[in-house]
Amino acid sequence: MDEVRRSCKRPILIASGILGFLLIVFGVVLIGLGIVGFDFVIIGTIIAGVLLLLLLGVNPFLRDKRILCITLVLVALFLIIGGIIALPGIIGLTMIGLGVVAAILAVLCFNCF
Repeated sequence: MDEVRRSCKRPILIASGILGFLLIVFGVVLIGLGIVGFDFVIIGTIIAGVLLLLLLGVNPFLRDKRILCITLVLVALFLIIGGIIALPGIIGLTMIGLGVVAAILAVLCFNCF
């Protein structure tokens, strides 16, 4: 059982890093499109991506490895709620999709760590 947990940590960390990078890029694209009125969602998306990348950098030094999992849950909630409430159309659907990906990663993360 210990080998399985050890072997699943690396893909979870890589996928979380890719998700963090995608969130930053998505936030920058939203700024570039000039969407107004939903600044808190755009800034929150960029901050969520930066937070995920920062946690990946300090993850080997943390005592409790589940901080990354809890952060993934919070990012998933933010993206799903922000996609439903704040942004209409394809941008909202993209945010909901990224939120579902973050939720799946959170479940896998809690299983591995």
